[in-house]
Amino acid sequence: MQKYKNFEPIKVFLEICAIPHSSFQTQTLKEWIIEKAQKFGAKVQCDTAGNVLCTKGLPKLCLQGHYDMVYVGQSAQFLVKPKFIEREGKAFLCAEDSSLGADNGVALACMLLALRDCQNIECLFTIDEEVGMIGAREITLPLLAPYMLNCDSEEIDEVVCSCAGGYDLECKMSFPSLEITKDCEVLEICTQGFIGGHSGIEIHKGIPNAILELAKVAQSLIECGALAIEFCGGEKRNSIPVNATLSVAIPQEGTAQCKEILERITQGGLGDCVQFKVTKKPLEKQRKTFDICKLLEAILDLQNGVIVAQNTEPILSSNLGILQQDFQGEKVQIEFVVMGRGNQESLMQDNIAKEKMRLEALGFEVELLDYYAPWEREESELLQNVLQIAQKHNPNAQLKSIHAGLECGILKQKYPSICFASIGPNISHPHSVREELDLESFVCFDKILQDVLKRFGAF
Repeated sequence: MQKYKNFEPIKVFLEICAIPHSSFQTQTLKEWIIEKAQKFGAKVQCDTAGNVLCTKGLPKLCLQGHYDMVYVGQSAQFLVKPKFIEREGKAFLCAEDSSLGADNGVALACMLLALRDCQNIECLFTIDEEVGMIGAREITLPLLAPYMLNCDSEEIDEVVCSCAGGYDLECKMSFPSLEITKDCEVLEICTQGFIGGHSGIEIHKGIPNAILELAKVAQSLIECGALAIEFCGGEKRNSIPVNATLSVAIPQEGTAQCKEILERITQGGLGDCVQFKVTKKPLEKQRKTFDICKLLEAILDLQNGVIVAQNTEPILSSNLGILQQDFQGEKVQIEFVVMGRGNQESLMQDNIAKEKMRLEALGFEVELLDYYAPWEREESELLQNVLQIAQKHNPNAQLKSIHAGLECGILKQKYPSICFASIGPNISHPHSVREELDLESFVCFDKILQDVLKRFGAF
């Protein structure tokens, strides 16, 4: 384990972990990156979006990574406390009770060391990738290199040559609020024990979605006479939800049936991974209810998870990531966000049209946000060389198209003459508190990166 603790990229990554940098909260890390780059003799340029371009010499290769992270945890200060662990003879880095930020902090660490050691190199640090590829969408920086190596992949066995596009459907509806006139017992039902995960690379694993599982409970309770008070959940639009909360008022005449449902779900009746906690709450005078039926129909009929697969690999998927509720006067405002991904643009477009038509027929206002096309494979000198070098250090390496979003597709539209490839170490369960970095794979990734830099004349 000590050899990994002394590994220089790990030391730099641990420095990055100490700087909070959740999406939209990245200014301090940005300033730290600029200070380091200037210390290493790089010319630094920034655009109005917050992207940072660092250049030395006459680069043929640009390294690219994003400097925001998906923070999942309970700390209001977005604290990350890394810890080294061993399991089955292998070493990992994870975090205590939060996501780690190896996505994409390990790339930042290697990029900064490359800026220190190389004479001809470009490094592009993009902002807010995890919340809709904002930096890539709004970039205005003048890149010099003809090749770009994205360092945001999460499997050491893969040299990524294409990736999925994505989109968000933001759905809103106002419901009249109603007084609770009956003598009711108020219960709050919260999910617990859900594991979450990345809504792209883990969407095929059948990970339970906390919002959808609690919606099934809500439907059963409503059918037995319960009244909905509040329903919300999710953490990030691009992660499978871990948390969801439902508050209901149960009239006396429906108590027995509702209690039977609640007893079943709190005793693991829906499976070991699907658990709920029920807490009794006081019935406050200001508490109101609303007709939740259209909301439940909308989200339970969503095509959630893998929609289309090819050779067992997902090529079209959807994930309900966020559900929010707000009381506005005499109205209850409901909003939910569905993120879709597709490796074929025609499939994405067809699914958008289908879901939009269905949700609008229910009365929801539906807006398409953050649409970006897939990155399609192209042959290039970069791709050939990266694959050859990767296979030298890891015989299992192969070309792969992934069902996750990378900035390559958007950047390709911005810089059509640049050729792209993507690599990275093994990062399991990103965007969740179970995120782990495989340390041996990180060492291998660094060796591959060093050889690619040499091949393209960076030193």
